[in-house]
Amino acid sequence: MDLRKVQLTGGSSITVTLPKTWIDKSKIKPGDVVGFTEQSDGSLAVYSHIKGERALEEFAIEVDEVEQAYLFRKIIAAYLMGYDVIRITAKRPLSADARQIIRQAVRRIVGLEIVDEQTSSITMQDFLDPREFHMEKAVRRMGILTQAMQEEAIGALRNPRPEIAQSEEDRDAEVDRLYWLVNKQYHAILRDSNYAAKMGLNAPQALNFLLVARLLERTADHADRIANEALILGPLKLPTSFIDRLEKHARKSVDLFQTAIQIFARRDPKKANAIIDEADKFQEGQKKFLREASDLGGEAVAHLAFVIESIGRTAAYAADLGEIAINHYVASQ
Repeated sequence: MDLRKVQLTGGSSITVTLPKTWIDKSKIKPGDVVGFTEQSDGSLAVYSHIKGERALEEFAIEVDEVEQAYLFRKIIAAYLMGYDVIRITAKRPLSADARQIIRQAVRRIVGLEIVDEQTSSITMQDFLDPREFHMEKAVRRMGILTQAMQEEAIGALRNPRPEIAQSEEDRDAEVDRLYWLVNKQYHAILRDSNYAAKMGLNAPQALNFLLVARLLERTADHADRIANEALILGPLKLPTSFIDRLEKHARKSVDLFQTAIQIFARRDPKKANAIIDEADKFQEGQKKFLREASDLGGEAVAHLAFVIESIGRTAAYAADLGEIAINHYVASQ
């Protein structure tokens, strides 16, 4: 820690000097204006960018044929870290596969657009100000999409159709987009307490929204998985009585999860504790269904195991949501 002595100047003004290394790094000159924000612990944060427009932050990625497999992940990482401009370059002309990966990233990331494209380079820019789409709003939208996916997945157990599987895939991609946005906002809050103040969130609250978004993203994956497994199980003509009970079991799991989402939004610790207990009891039925699936034998066993596992994970995530809801209640006091 750099300690500075508080001094009295002019008989009534109290001043403290700023570190020269920080002044030089921030390119502050006499006459510039800096900003101060009081933190929750009583300290002050100093901001240099008050003096003008914040410069766009750029991240460069140089790729070759070997690296194309994880180019998409690199773009996602740069986006999550808050870079405004992401520039992809190569020593040779970018391949068609690399360009396809880049366009896939643009389609799946909220606010990202291609602003320049050359033979050996592509430049993308993020045009979305995260403050225009609050974390809470993003999580609420994820919840709506996930619930729709769960309803479709349950329906697919009885009436599997290819169009349902396609719908699940499309909605799952939208959930991913929103999860990455929430993730980016969380990192922005950690980097900039002034940004956190504008969002009206402290770091623990932001973390809770990120954790909920992560559970929603995982639950959407499980709904997608159930719908796809249902397509395989459909032609196998499972006993109607088993499908009836499996559908009821899945419905209970979804109800637990959706109730947990509502409890988190209402910040109700008592009901959150109750949903944890309910979700734990639900798991007792999992072993029963797995035994029944094994008794059916044949090709259906493995696919039913995947479905039952996804149903169980959804209920387990409801318990996780209950714990986060209690933490969120405490963080909001």
